[in-house]
Amino acid sequence: MTTAQTEPRKLKKAERDALIDAARARGTIPYDILDSLLLTATASSRAMKTLVRGLDGIDVVDAADPTDVLHQSMTAMGDISHTTRDHFGLYADQVRSVPRMTREEEHLLARRLEFARARLTMALDEVDLDEDVRVLLFEHGTAGRDIDSDLEERERSVKRELRRRGNRLPDANPYAALNRARAEFARLRSHFVERNLYLVIGMCSAYRTYGVPMMDLIQEGNAALIRAVEKFDFRKDVRFQTYAVLWIRQAVERLTTANRGIVRVPNYIQQKMRRLRREGKLPRNQKDMDIRDVSKQFDTTPEAAARLMETDRPAYSIDGKVGDSDDTFAALLEAEMDDVNLVSSEHELLGERLREVMLETLTKQECTIIEQRFGLDGQSPRTLDQIGKDMKVSRERIRQMQVKALVKLKKPRLQEALADFL
Repeated sequence: MTTAQTEPRKLKKAERDALIDAARARGTIPYDILDSLLLTATASSRAMKTLVRGLDGIDVVDAADPTDVLHQSMTAMGDISHTTRDHFGLYADQVRSVPRMTREEEHLLARRLEFARARLTMALDEVDLDEDVRVLLFEHGTAGRDIDSDLEERERSVKRELRRRGNRLPDANPYAALNRARAEFARLRSHFVERNLYLVIGMCSAYRTYGVPMMDLIQEGNAALIRAVEKFDFRKDVRFQTYAVLWIRQAVERLTTANRGIVRVPNYIQQKMRRLRREGKLPRNQKDMDIRDVSKQFDTTPEAAARLMETDRPAYSIDGKVGDSDDTFAALLEAEMDDVNLVSSEHELLGERLREVMLETLTKQECTIIEQRFGLDGQSPRTLDQIGKDMKVSRERIRQMQVKALVKLKKPRLQEALADFL
């Protein structure tokens, strides 16, 4: 069990100058010493720029303290025993193996991330890049594999040119400084996200019955968590988990709304309906819901309230099974014929040619079933139950014969015979 990292103390100006001079002499500065400098530097943007310029060319290294916030990660935890084999179970076990961050650790890591962002901004100002690439590097620390490879090649090219000129100073290569800055920024941001992945799991678990796969909810929540890390302001003295939950809930609810039902209903309308049901102002059962209640709560007309209630009804697939049998809802419905807009003469020719093909391929019983099922005999299409009663066999037997007949009619040579009408 590791102990929580303590908050660093503020330093006087003379102490800060001494630490910066010592870092310049060594060429490196540990994070635990940098934390003390950041307490003052994060008070204003001007102070942060001054510190970034003062530590220009100096590498930031991990602290020797084993309780440092960067030493606690999923990678550092090593292998853990898993009791489940599904993907979500393995992922959840890994996430829950990482200790949760305290308020002090959240603010500590947020200050480090702000320093890395300021250093990345300064490094971008020293190189010539397109504006869209600058935005991607600043927001995400990376701009794709091609851009990353291009920046690494530029770094090597400038390094060879400096070596040819006899200049071996590492800070003379602006692309080397840029690559170091964006790597450190990506590392800190990834660690901040990794330590708070448990928030996404906890939030998504409440929405796992909304018809969206759990891993899809996790992916959407993780994207919102990354955005929350980028927007978090520790100066407001609020816990990160309190701030991030709002982003995660909003993203997850939008995903469930977009994948719920056939008719798309705006997210704010669905949220209001859930809230009104939760408060007891609307009944939870659709049968007990009155149009007047809905129109009153939403301040709209009864006609608009009726449409809103229709969109809130669940949808079922006609290919879904009925009960425990293999029958589907489609088998209980009359078959529909496509409107091919044929003139009467063409329609008669198609009917005659189709009967010829069917008599050559199907048995007499199969022809009767296909004609009655799809209304090819000029009558209305009939259900499997109706055909079964006439033939005095079960509906399942009629369905099996229909499937067998349709398989025969799908042969390529039969399609060629009807090619003129397709």
